[in-house]
Amino acid sequence: MTKRIKRVKPLNPRARWFELFGVVLVVSVVAFIIAITSSAAIERLDSKTLQVWFLDVGQGDATLIITPEGKKILIDAGPDNTILAKLGAILPPWDRTLDAIVVTHPDADHVTGFVELLDRYEVNEIITSGTDAFTPVVDAFDEALDLEGVEVRLVKAGDMIEFGDVIFETVWPLTVLDGIFPENRNNTSVTFKVIYGETTILLTGDAEEEAERGFASSVGDVDVYKVGHHGSITSTTNNLLEQISPEYAVVSAGFENRHGHPHPIVVDRLKSIDAEIFRTDLQGDILLSSTGDEPTLTPHPLIY
Repeated sequence: MTKRIKRVKPLNPRARWFELFGVVLVVSVVAFIIAITSSAAIERLDSKTLQVWFLDVGQGDATLIITPEGKKILIDAGPDNTILAKLGAILPPWDRTLDAIVVTHPDADHVTGFVELLDRYEVNEIITSGTDAFTPVVDAFDEALDLEGVEVRLVKAGDMIEFGDVIFETVWPLTVLDGIFPENRNNTSVTFKVIYGETTILLTGDAEEEAERGFASSVGDVDVYKVGHHGSITSTTNNLLEQISPEYAVVSAGFENRHGHPHPIVVDRLKSIDAEIFRTDLQGDILLSSTGDEPTLTPHPLIY
C-alpha cells in the first residue's frame, strides 16, 4: 500500500511578507511595552516627587537625581558602560538628554561610564572642581568632552546650584582646582549637600578623613548619607557621623569586591548611630523618593 503525502501549497511572496510583517509588529509592540513598563518609574510619580537613584554599577559610583520638575543630574558614571543600561531602564526610550553631569573626581571607577555616555546622550553641563589626572580614561573623557562641546561649571565650597526647587550646596573642595593634578584625588571629591524641602542628602564621592575634617562641621544634620569611598576604612569617620547624624546610609560597592568594601568597621560605625544601611552590592539599585518631607528609601532593582 502506497502512503500518499499531502502537499502543502507554499505561501506566495506577498503572503510571506505579511506573515513576516506580523511577527515583526508583535515583537516591536512587546519590546515597546517592556521599555515603557521598565521606564515607568518617572511617569508613576507626581510632579512633587524627588527621585534619587543609587545605581548598582559594580565597584564604582553612579547616582541619578531626577527633580520634581524633571531635571536630570547624573553624579559619576561608574567603572564601565553599565550606566547606559541603567539609564535605559529608568528613562523613556526617547529621552536622551541630561541637564548636568557631575564628575566628583577623575578616578576610573567614577568617570569611565561617561566616555560612551557622551556619545549617546545630550549633556547640557558638566559640574566639576577641575581636578585632572594623567590616565587613559581621563584622556578619553576629555576628548569626548571636546567633541561634544559641553559647558563646564567649576565649583567650590559655598557655591549653590539650583535645579528648580532642589538645591545643590557645594561643601568641598574649598577652592576651584582647575588643572590641578593632586597626589590624592579622593580628597578633592566634589561634595554636595542636596536639599529639597526638609529632605537633605550628603554626597561625598571618595572623600577621605582629611577632606571630611574640612567639611564635617559645615554640613549639619542630614537624612541620608551616601557613604564615602564605597565604605572604605579611610572614610566615614566617627567625627563626620557625629556631626551629620544620618538616619540612612547608602553604600555603593561591587558584590564580593576585592577591596572588602564596605569595611566591617565602617558598618559598625553606622550601626552604632542607628543608621539604616542600604547596599547596592547586596540589594541592587536603591531608590530614594521624597515630596520634601521624610524621604523613603527602598531597594528597587532595575531590569538591567
